[in-house]
Amino acid sequence: MSQLIKNPRVRAGAAVGTLSLALVTGLAATPASANSSGWWTSPGKRAEGFYNSLSGRVYANDIKADGYNAITQVRTAKHGYFVVDVTDKVANNGGSWKTPTLYSGVRFKMRVCVYKTGHKPTKCGSWHEFDK
Repeated sequence: MSQLIKNPRVRAGAAVGTLSLALVTGLAATPASANSSGWWTSPGKRAEGFYNSLSGRVYANDIKADGYNAITQVRTAKHGYFVVDVTDKVANNGGSWKTPTLYSGVRFKMRVCVYKTGHKPTKCGSWHEFDK
C-alpha cells in the first residue's frame, strides 16, 4: 500500500480513484499508460505521485527522509508544455496536492522525481500519459 494512502485526508479519494482505475483497466482494452488515474513512483521508491481523475488533484509524497524532496510533474503530452509541479518537502506521509486546470480532450503526461532544493529534478520515473 502506498505511503500516501495511509493519510486519512486522501484515503477516500484514492480509494475511489483506485476503483476507477480497476474498472477502466478491466473493461477497456487500453494500454496502462492511457488510464486516467494512477500511482507512480520514482526509482528506488523515494517519492510517489498520483493523479485522481475524479477530484482532479495531482499529489506528491516524499517517502524517505534522505535529504531529497518529492516532485510530481505534469505536462501536455504533445508538446511538453508546463501544466503543474507539485512538491512535497517533508517525509511525513502527509503528501501535498494541487488541483490544476486540465482540459478534456487533451492528453497529459506525468512523472515522479526527487530533487534537492535549488537543483533540477533527478532520479525520475518514466513519463506516463493520461487523459482528463
